[in-house]
Amino acid sequence: MHALDNPIWTALTTKQAQLAHSSALARRFPPEMSLLGALAANTAMAYESLAQLIQREAVTLYFSAPPTLSAGWNVVRAVELHQMLKEDGAAVDEAIRSAAAQHQVTELTPADVPEMSAIYSATRPHRTLCPKIQKVGTFLGIRNEGKLVAMGGLRLHITGYREITTVATHPEYEGRGYATAIVLALMARIHAAGNKPFLTVRTDNERAIAIYRRLGFKERTKFYSQTIRR
Repeated sequence: MHALDNPIWTALTTKQAQLAHSSALARRFPPEMSLLGALAANTAMAYESLAQLIQREAVTLYFSAPPTLSAGWNVVRAVELHQMLKEDGAAVDEAIRSAAAQHQVTELTPADVPEMSAIYSATRPHRTLCPKIQKVGTFLGIRNEGKLVAMGGLRLHITGYREITTVATHPEYEGRGYATAIVLALMARIHAAGNKPFLTVRTDNERAIAIYRRLGFKERTKFYSQTIRR
C-alpha cells in the first residue's frame, strides 16, 4: 500500500504521531486542530476504538470506496474528493510564476485566526475553521489594503510528502491570482524540505481543479470523505 492511500492514518502514526489522540485501531487529531481521523481498517472493532476518542464532536474520515458505517454512527457531511499529487518533474509555466510573484505572501499567526475564520465561513458555508489549525502546519496569506483576503496552509505530513490545505480566497477578491500565489509559495516550502506536495479537492470544484492542474498537480486517486458523529 502506498503511503498516500490512507494518508491520515499514515500521518498520525508517523510524522504527526505526537499530535494524535490514539486508541488501538483509530487515530484522530485534537478537534481544535483538525476534524480529521482515521481507522486502521473499516471494521466494527475500529469504530469502537474510534468511539473511545470522541465525545459529541464529529470526526472526518477518508475511504477509498463508499463506506458502510458501523451501527450507531450518523453522517454529518459526505463529499467526494480527488487526491492530487505534484511530482518533481512537472514544471510550472514561467508566466504563472511571474504573475504570482506580484502578490506579497506572508506567514500568518494565531492573531490572524479571526480573519482566517471569516474567509473560511465565506467560502465553506455552515462549516467552522478549527481555531488551532496552525498547530498542524504553517499558514500563509495575502492582504489587500490591510485586510486578509486569501489563505492556505499545510496539514498532513508523511515521509516524503506534505499536504496543502484550506486554500481559500474571499469571494469579493476572486480572479486575481491570489490562490495560485499562495499555493506556489507553499509548494516552494514543501520542495525546500525535500517533500512532494499533495492535496485534496472536491470532485465538483472544477475551477480549483483547473488551477491545480496548471500548477502541475495530477489526480492520483479518489476518496469518499465522511464526517460522522457517534
